[in-house]
Amino acid sequence: MIIGLTGGIASGKSTVSNILNKIGIKIVDADKISKELSNREDVIKEIQEKISMDVLNDENKLDRIKLKNIVFNNKEKLNILNEIFHPKIREEFKKIKLNSHKRDIIIFDVPLLFETGMYKLCDKNILVYVDKDIQINRLMLRDNITKELAEKIINSQMSLEEKKEKSDILINNNKTIEELEIKVMKIYNILLKEIEE
Repeated sequence: MIIGLTGGIASGKSTVSNILNKIGIKIVDADKISKELSNREDVIKEIQEKISMDVLNDENKLDRIKLKNIVFNNKEKLNILNEIFHPKIREEFKKIKLNSHKRDIIIFDVPLLFETGMYKLCDKNILVYVDKDIQINRLMLRDNITKELAEKIINSQMSLEEKKEKSDILINNNKTIEELEIKVMKIYNILLKEIEE
């Protein structure tokens, strides 16, 4: 069973992913695939040609903060970046799905699961969400960015209401990590029963 796992940025999706990973569930992380892609010379060259030459750090590696500042202040450039990365990431996920077994639980951890259409590769989709104020504060702390940039990043994503409509399972993560773990384990047990039936 392929489970899509998503959530707005800084909503706790990665924490849910880590909880499931600790109990032995296979996680396929779109961010990790994206980071691997962003180290490839051909991808960096494409970003420079289509978005900006000023995206490298002192070691000639892709500077993700510079890139974020460029694309989240220019919707057209954000769309171009997505056009560079999303088809490449989707191909990796398709390969994994083809080689999976129906009785396995595999989590596709994808921040833009619905925006990219990758939810169609999944049997069920889980959404992790938090209140917007909590989300903004967590994002500012996590990425060491301004409130203005945090809001731009959040507002560039699909609305929470739309994501909720497309999801099969909702996890509210406004409270403690202990409460989150209890919710995740309940969902895991439900999925196990479904596989066994």
